[in-house]
Amino acid sequence: MRSLQVILFFIAILIFIISLFYMGSLMGDVLWRAGMAILLLDVAFMMLWPQKAKE
Repeated sequence: MRSLQVILFFIAILIFIISLFYMGSLMGDVLWRAGMAILLLDVAFMMLWPQKAKE
């Protein structure tokens, strides 16, 4: 599950970078909202499936 969290984080960052090119348009707003949704999903995954404590 940890790898899924890292992949979602990088996808969200990539979407934010792409949305910079469309800033001020409807597409930029849609991409920014999609990035925020993916980040919130990533936070939910972190809270639901935390990494096991190392002994």
